[in-house]
Amino acid sequence: MAESHRTSQRDPIGAEALRLELLGEALENPAKTAVIVIDMQQDFCSPSGAFARAGVDISANERIVGPTNAFVETMRAAGLLIVWVRQCTSSRHVSPAILRRMRRAPERMELCRPGTPGAGLAHGLRVEAADAVIDKYRYSAFKGSSLDQVLRSNRIQAVVLTGTAANGCVDTTARDAAQLDYDVLIARDLTGYSDATLASAALENLDRHFAFVCSSDEIVSLTCQDASRAG
Repeated sequence: MAESHRTSQRDPIGAEALRLELLGEALENPAKTAVIVIDMQQDFCSPSGAFARAGVDISANERIVGPTNAFVETMRAAGLLIVWVRQCTSSRHVSPAILRRMRRAPERMELCRPGTPGAGLAHGLRVEAADAVIDKYRYSAFKGSSLDQVLRSNRIQAVVLTGTAANGCVDTTARDAAQLDYDVLIARDLTGYSDATLASAALENLDRHFAFVCSSDEIVSLTCQDASRAG
């Protein structure tokens, strides 16, 4: 992989052509591709949510709500499965080790408790009956959830990740998806964060080792192009 990275630096034109070719291959079958929207909930995205109340900068999360919904609607119309992933905090799923980590960031203690407004999806996001909704209790959307089963039951081979946070739940979900042999794409402009420096480093590392990090426009263009050919 190191040699591939060095080759890309020496031959940027060839590298870009290869990148687009590989993206096209990953997205060549819309019926086998899913969009996974991670943790776009009020506690992370709303000015009245737990993060904002604790003084965490949610501007990047709030900014992508509208564009994420528009992207989802486009992808749904192209035939992709839409999966909404919701973080849940429950006393039944919190170990002493997790509690110790949470004590360093008290705002996380009350995040996304089932039945509270903060656990709901951000205002402006629209879920359709055909969409899947998955609850998770860890950073990765795959850990201890039914996500992998849902994807495999729908014969999904590639996943497009959006949501928050780039260096947290998106990062760990992308790594797990790659280890489970899915093609992984991350829409950079639809990925939220509360720390831009950490987010940038995480996305750079993911792009190098685990995923294709690209723009949502590229994903739309390649997906709709393939959907048109299939039709």
